[in-house]
Amino acid sequence: CPFYFKIGACRNGDRCNRSHVRPDRSVTVMLPHLYPNLAESMSIANDEEWDDDMYAKAQDHVEYFYEDIFQELASYGEVEDLVVLDNVSDHMIGNVYCKFYHEDAADKAVRGLQHRFYGARLIQPEFTPVTDFREARCRAFHETRCARGGLCNFMHVKHIPRAVKRRMMRDMYDAHPEYAPHRAHDRERTPKGGAAPKDSTSAAVEKSKAKRPSTPERRAMVARWMQEAKATMPAPGVPPPAPPFSVSPPATIPPPLHQPPPSGMSVPYLMPRAAGSM
Repeated sequence: CPFYFKIGACRNGDRCNRSHVRPDRSVTVMLPHLYPNLAESMSIANDEEWDDDMYAKAQDHVEYFYEDIFQELASYGEVEDLVVLDNVSDHMIGNVYCKFYHEDAADKAVRGLQHRFYGARLIQPEFTPVTDFREARCRAFHETRCARGGLCNFMHVKHIPRAVKRRMMRDMYDAHPEYAPHRAHDRERTPKGGAAPKDSTSAAVEKSKAKRPSTPERRAMVARWMQEAKATMPAPGVPPPAPPFSVSPPATIPPPLHQPPPSGMSVPYLMPRAAGSM
C-alpha cells in the first residue's frame, strides 16, 4: 500500500486490498492517536473560525506536549526528529512519529513504552516504514494551503518553533553526553578578547527557555489544570444544573453558533514507568 509505506497509516486499515508490510525493526516509531487535541486545535485544523487567543492556547498546548514526549523518548536513545500530526482523519489524528539515529534505540523505546499510559491514553508504540518526513508531508499544507483540510491523507505536521527544537536537542545532549559528544552545544568557541556575540537565533532560544517552565513545574501545572477541569465536571449520577432564566432573543437575531472556549486547559502527562520496566 503506497499510503502505508509513505505515512505509516492507511484510511482503509485492515480492510485495504493492498498489503501493509509492518517492519520488524526501524529507526522510526509511531505512537498512534497519542496527542490529545483541544477543541481549539480541531477548529484550526478544520479551517473553522478562530482568533489569536485560540491559536495561542492551542500552540502552548502542543509545545508542552512536544517537550514532555521528547524528554521521555530521548531517555531511550538519540532522537533525530519528532513530529506531531495536525490531521483530523480517523487513521491519522493525534499520531506522533519519532525518528531515532539507531534502530537499537527505537527497539528500546517500543519495548519500554509498552503497557504505559499518557494521561488516560494507552500508549501503543509500533515500528513504521516512514523514514523521510519530508516525503510524507503535504507540500500544499506547508507551502500555501491544502484544499483537503485536516482530512488530507498526507502529513500535516504541527508547527513547533525552531528555538524549542534546538533547546530540546541541547537538553538531550546535556543529559546524555554519551549519545554524540561532537554534537554538544558547547562546541562553540569564544573569540579571543571578549565573549562570543549573540545572534538573533541564540537570543530567541534564550528568550524561549526563560519563559518556559521546567519539567517539575510543567507537570505541576498540568496536574493543576486537570484538577480544575475535574472540579468543573458534575458528579456521577448528578444532573447538570439548569441554566438560569433568560429572555429569548427576537426571532430575527440568530443564536450564537459557537460557545466560548473553556477557561482551563487540560493537558495529560506521561505516567511514570512501572517497577522493573525498561
